[in-house]
Parts: sequence; C-alpha cells; structure tokens
Amino acid sequence: MRLKESGWGPLEDTAEVRRAIAQGGSVEDRLVFRAALLAQREGWVAAYQRLSQVMRWLLPAWLVLAVVAGLSAVWGVLGAGAYINVITAVVSLVGLNVLTLLLWLSSFFFKSDSAQQGSVLGKLSLKLVGRFARGEAATLVLGAGVNVVVRQKLGRWLSGLISHTFWLWATLVAILALLWALSARRYGFGWETTLLSPDSFVALVESLGSVPRWLGFDVPSAELIRMSDGLTPLTSDDQRVWSSWLLGCLVCYGLLPRLVAWLCSAGVVRFRLRHLRIDRQLPGWIEQQERLLPVHVRVGIDAEAPTDQVAIAQPTLFEFPQTTDTVCVAAIEYPQDRSWPPLPIPETWINAGVVDTRIQREQLLQLLHQHSPDYLLLVCDANQTPDRGIVAWLGELSSYGRYCAIVLQVASATDVQPERLQAWRDRLSAAGFRSEQLHINLQSLFPHS
Repeated sequence: MRLKESGWGPLEDTAEVRRAIAQGGSVEDRLVFRAALLAQREGWVAAYQRLSQVMRWLLPAWLVLAVVAGLSAVWGVLGAGAYINVITAVVSLVGLNVLTLLLWLSSFFFKSDSAQQGSVLGKLSLKLVGRFARGEAATLVLGAGVNVVVRQKLGRWLSGLISHTFWLWATLVAILALLWALSARRYGFGWETTLLSPDSFVALVESLGSVPRWLGFDVPSAELIRMSDGLTPLTSDDQRVWSSWLLGCLVCYGLLPRLVAWLCSAGVVRFRLRHLRIDRQLPGWIEQQERLLPVHVRVGIDAEAPTDQVAIAQPTLFEFPQTTDTVCVAAIEYPQDRSWPPLPIPETWINAGVVDTRIQREQLLQLLHQHSPDYLLLVCDANQTPDRGIVAWLGELSSYGRYCAIVLQVASATDVQPERLQAWRDRLSAAGFRSEQLHINLQSLFPHS
C-alpha cells in the first residue's frame, strides 16, 4: 500500500477509512485494516495468492533437485568401481557443501543486507518467483515483499534458509545412499599420490577424523593409513574402519553444520516475522495517521464535486434472503411524517431505523461493522431528488453487505413521479449499481405476501 501510494498518489478510500475508524484500535491496527480492504479491492490479494502458490511449488522442486544432487555425488564416488580414493570421496561428498556454507557465512561481514545476498539458491529462487510476477499487481506485491525483507534485514537469513534446506536434504540422501551401498557391496579404500608423502595423508586423515571420533565413529590408525596405499590388501575390519571414517566425515562436515545453520536461520526468520512492526515515520504512513485517528473534522467545501462513480463491490443477482442470512434494513433520509417501517418486517432482520443525522450515520456504520450482514436493504423516499451526496452514501454503505438492494418507497400508487424514478435510475446506474438492485416499495421483496 505504501509503495503504491508513494509512487502513484493516494487511492480513493473514503469508505475504507470510515470502516477503519469504526474498527477502532491503534494507528497500526487501522493502517493494516485499511490496507487489507484496499488490497482486496485492487486485486493485490489475488496476486499475493498466486505468488504464494509459486513459492509453495518451489520447495518440492528444490527437494527433488537435492535428491538428484545427493545421489549424483554418491554415484560419482562409488560408480567408478570397487575402489574408493578416500580423499577424493570426502571432497566430492562435502566439498561443495562446505564451500557454499562458507560463502553464506562470509555475507555477514558485509554491513548491508538485501534480498540478493546470502546464497546462490536464494538469488535463483527470487528470480524464479519474479518470472511469474506478471502484471502491475503481482510486481507491486513482489516489490513490497522484497522491501519488507530488506527493512527487517532478513535477506541473508531467508536465502540461507533455502540453501540450508537444499544441502541438508541432499546430504541426508547421500548418507542413506552411501549406507546402502557400503552395506550391499564390498569396497576397497586407499589413497594415491605422486607428490605428497604418506605422512601428509596420515596427518590429513587424523585431522579430519578428530571430530567424528567425538561422536563415536571409527578413525583409522596411522599404520592402517600407511597400509592403504592401494598395494597392500586390507581386511574386512580395516574396510569397516574406513567406511565409518567416511560416514563420520559426511555427518560431521556436511550434515551437522547445515543443521545448525538451518535452525539458526529458521529461528531468526520466525522471531523477526512475529515481531514485525509498522514504521509510522515512513513516507506514506505519516499522511494517513491523522485521517485514521482524527483529532478534528474538516467542514466546508475543500474540492470540486467529483463524478457520480462510486467504488462498490460487484453485486450478484438478487435472491430473497434465507432464514439463516443476516439482513439489515435501514431508511436513508426518510420523511419524518411517514411511519417506519412501512410494513411489518421479519423479527430476525436487523432494523437500523431511520438514518438522517450525522450521529445516526455513525451508529449505522458501527452496527454494520458489528453484525456484517449478508443482505443490506436501503430504503429511500422515491419522491426525493437523488443528489450526489446521498448516492455516494449509498455506494459506501453497499460495501458492508454481500448484496445491497436500494428500495424506493412511495406512499401510494398516485404519488409515483416517473421523472423522479428515472432520475434515481440514472444516478444509481452512473454510480455503478445494477438494475436488479433497484426495487420499488419494500413489499416487492416479499414475493409471498
């Protein structure tokens, strides 16, 4: 809402502001309530739902890709034959995982935080969602979401959450695939080198095995490491030790760091989203505070008269209210010398009475906000001349019900003035009301009377 009005100017929101004031609450509550009403009217809610659907489809797509990545890594290590080069296997299984984790951690050394920072998968996800943001409404919704992410400093946390989910799932799949392969087939383990000495591999393997040893994984001894040069046959016990060491490296350097990072990212995102607050000092909100929490009321003429067009909800074809429907009937500027109601109305209906003064209008708005009727019947004097003010008032009231009917009440058949009825039809049609919403006399809504 703020981006829209700061870029294209304020929207027509007379009815929405009035409803927000009737809703009550703090300034923040009224800003949110007004924005929700306008978002529904402008089609932003539908655009948000479409983008949310795209984001929900991205998660299973990333998980499928993670399964493929995990299986591909294991196949690259085990698919060449029955011999496993231990150093190549560790680099293939956890190298890219660790590298992307370090890149994500390095983003915290930058002071700025944007939706483009954090991880490659996060940037790619944002681009994919942006491809589906077609139209002004979808583009505005996506831009507003990115704006919230930037202001709350959630860019690296959200993109990191996507990356951690991908790598956590891929590593888990790789561990399960590796367990199955090592359980179903015998593999030989060893190392090969042309430049380095055996002592270098002893130090490297023991260093990598220091963390898995804390978790109970087996670590080959220095003697076993020197024997695993591909020239000396290994026993089955020696192969089990190497298998445990390889699985331990995958768990300690691939799975656990991603799990910790995922928990931290999810916790930060959840905490900050639950404590979102509106910055009322931002351009766009300062101008709305006095309107939503007025300290005085403007009177007199402050602008030229607009057209008769009134922003009303698109009505459906009228059907007689059912017994379970909430119906509210009100007389708008009804003559005082005529009795109200002109005929008995059902006891289940809400009789708002005659609404003429400003206080009565405020009471009617509070009543409509409290009951949220399904049907709203507005009764007017057919002999009254329809002016711009009453038509705008009827248009504002029509937004409070699922269906609104305008009833032109006449005292008797001899009092009907065709030119006045035609004036009502022209005014209401110009304001956006449909012909089926206009009825002559309240009796016409009772087909069995």
